[in-house]
Amino acid sequence: MIIVRYGEIALKGKNRKTFENKLIENIKKALARKGIEAKVRSTQGRLIVDAPHELAEIVRKVPGVVSVSPAWKMEYEEIPEFLSTHLRNMNPASFKIDARRINKAFHKTSQQINEEIGAFVVQRFGWKVNLNQPELAIGIEMIEGQAYVFFETKKGVGGLPSSTQGRLVLLMSVGIDSPVAGFLMLKRGVSLTALHFDQGHAGLARQMIDVLNQYSSEPIELIVVNHLEYFQPYVTELERMGKREWTCVICKVLMLKKAEEIAKERSALGIVTGDSLGQVASQTLENLFLESSVVKMPIYRPLIGMDKDETVRIARQIGTFEIFVEAARHSCPFRPFSVVTKGSTYGLNKILEHFKSKSLW
Repeated sequence: MIIVRYGEIALKGKNRKTFENKLIENIKKALARKGIEAKVRSTQGRLIVDAPHELAEIVRKVPGVVSVSPAWKMEYEEIPEFLSTHLRNMNPASFKIDARRINKAFHKTSQQINEEIGAFVVQRFGWKVNLNQPELAIGIEMIEGQAYVFFETKKGVGGLPSSTQGRLVLLMSVGIDSPVAGFLMLKRGVSLTALHFDQGHAGLARQMIDVLNQYSSEPIELIVVNHLEYFQPYVTELERMGKREWTCVICKVLMLKKAEEIAKERSALGIVTGDSLGQVASQTLENLFLESSVVKMPIYRPLIGMDKDETVRIARQIGTFEIFVEAARHSCPFRPFSVVTKGSTYGLNKILEHFKSKSLW
């Protein structure tokens, strides 16, 4: 058995059951991708997954799940015998009992359970009690009159079940930022379509998508555009205009326009980027303003206020950091020696007008 706990879903009022059912559906899908057909039921603010304990690692990655505990189900009176058998080869420096009575139907309070089972463990094993920093925490949750006993709780993704908030198009590089941005939107219930401008490492982008798929209720479509073929005509014109320093801004503008085009085709409601304020030349306030002005749909930037350490921490947590390290050996072939950091609307419009005259815009 695996106990699943959720957070925000409990605050959804009349829509709670809809979100809960979606979470159940998504857990089943995640397990089905591994060839596992599992029963999942809702009871007293918990989900109970009838599956082997080792599958808790899959379940915890489903958006909407706050935490999971691989557990054993039994009658309350069976707990002492179970602990005698299960703990006999352990010798922790300290322990505590962490019991919760999920509702008041059970005749003992949480504190009474703590004291009763704790006293048994002390008498049986002679272990020291430490309520603040125990080496071993023994969890007990009383659900529908049954005891669920567990020894670990794994943190989940949290947020909302995926595919409950509509679709967005993710500008997907093989850098550290955009996969993290995609993950953060997945955990807010979004479905993603990914757009990648390939510079010869589309395989790494697919690896990134494989990681993100662990957190999505549906396979993420990856659309690959050849970076060199797509941008070369524009870079050539910038060189002719003597505006090579605008390359990074124009590159981002063109990416956003392509993303908007795909968003309309896929009935998506916006675009996601990995922009972090001030991180690179195209991400100054002035340039972000210019880039946003060329599209007519929302651009979501979940990393906008994060520093690099925060982004790296999440990348390590979700499993995309190692792929980024491999991709970091590559650099953009179009990057100019100097770049515009505070572009003007006038300057951008002059360039776009020139592109129009060449049938490029």
